[in-house]
Amino acid sequence: MSRQKNPPSQPAPHSWSVDAWPGSVYPNDAGKARYLIRSNRDALLAAGALSRVGRALVVIGGPYSRWLDAQAGRVKGYEVSANRGGSEHHAVATG
Repeated sequence: MSRQKNPPSQPAPHSWSVDAWPGSVYPNDAGKARYLIRSNRDALLAAGALSRVGRALVVIGGPYSRWLDAQAGRVKGYEVSANRGGSEHHAVATG
């Protein structure tokens, strides 16, 4: 039997309120989730991942998971200083 390249992920719940953000769903915390939603509101709305029920903001699990998966393309070209080559990483300005 061959081994899967990526282990199966746990599916997101059907829906949840921002205040009751599930710990098993990224970003795993209601406070961080509020920031994520504020920062990406237009994209989440366009993806159909947000809904308002009365005064509560509700996240719809399926569209949220698809939106989150779509963010993987943003990683390409992302560079952190630890991944940069040689001296440019250790250069110190003198003056």
